[in-house]
Amino acid sequence: MKLINDTGLPVCGTDSSLPLEGPGAQPYQSSGCNRSAVELDQSPPLLVDAWLVPLFFALIMLVGLVGNSLVIHVITKHRQMRTVTNFYIANLATTDIIFLVCCVPFTATLYPLPSWVFGDFMCRIVNYLQQVTAQATCITLTAMSVDRCYATVYPLQSLRHRTPRVAMAVSVGIWIGSFVLSVPVAAYQTLDTGYWYGPQTYCIETFPSVYHQKTFILYTFLVVYLLPLITICVCYAFMLKRMSRPVVEPSDNNYQVQLLAERSEAIRTKISKMVVVIVVLFTICWGPIQFFILFQAFNSNFQKNYEMYKIKIWAHCMSYSNSSVNPIVYAFMGANFRKSFKKAFPFIFKQRVGTTGGAVVNTEMHLVSSGT
Repeated sequence: MKLINDTGLPVCGTDSSLPLEGPGAQPYQSSGCNRSAVELDQSPPLLVDAWLVPLFFALIMLVGLVGNSLVIHVITKHRQMRTVTNFYIANLATTDIIFLVCCVPFTATLYPLPSWVFGDFMCRIVNYLQQVTAQATCITLTAMSVDRCYATVYPLQSLRHRTPRVAMAVSVGIWIGSFVLSVPVAAYQTLDTGYWYGPQTYCIETFPSVYHQKTFILYTFLVVYLLPLITICVCYAFMLKRMSRPVVEPSDNNYQVQLLAERSEAIRTKISKMVVVIVVLFTICWGPIQFFILFQAFNSNFQKNYEMYKIKIWAHCMSYSNSSVNPIVYAFMGANFRKSFKKAFPFIFKQRVGTTGGAVVNTEMHLVSSGT
């Protein structure tokens, strides 16, 4: 089978694996191609994705690094922002920054460059960190959803157990577990040689057998995507059931107590909605690449052609864009994040005089700072 790219030239090589299993993986190639057909022009054809994808990745890095750095700065600088939910949000921002810095630039070089040029150590560490950060992200989202469910279903009990110290311990445990469980990725990464418009070096996964490869792909799909998604859906089903219950009126009909309870419930609902949006974006952004890799590994009739290559490029761009959209969600849906952004950077945000009374603002900040 000969593959023809969008320049009309045959793509030849010694390996027929799909690209972008990880940074440095081989481009779409086919065996049995006449090498002399391309020896007249030893330079690979410049495809559209050679400059378009790196440009998109650069935009993702710029938005993601600035946005996530602002999130961490606001949470660490303002004491009232050091809540349980915000600790998990800071952990998400940290995973996004590590992913953007350690993985995205190396993956971007795969499109303009035909070979992996960073050596064996970076081949292993880049793929390893990509797995670690993806795993830490999904487990953090799961922990954040469980935390919101606990706070909504058991509001009184959660006041004693939901503390920033517990959230910090859970976050550290997530990182340790992600580093340990991702070790196979580093162990099975290696450099290989091939031919595509000249001798090339590729960073690929070499499992002991096809069985080991499929087992690890299935494990990644279940642990990094499906099981966390099921857990999150169950949590929010409990939350929706709890929120649908009628609110019990205070026994003394005290207006201020009732007003405080209503505002507390409103703030909890807003925070829960923000978490839902973050989880939905994670599902949409990471779903295509997870299902694509699973379909590729377990479908014996999978066609390795340039159309599939384009679909996989789109799926990777979707997954990488998730690291830059979360800060935008906080900015649009988190009122306290917006206020803290304005306090931290008054020269960027113009202060607007609102009609809301100071008592309402103080009540809201008190509720958030109490661990809501």
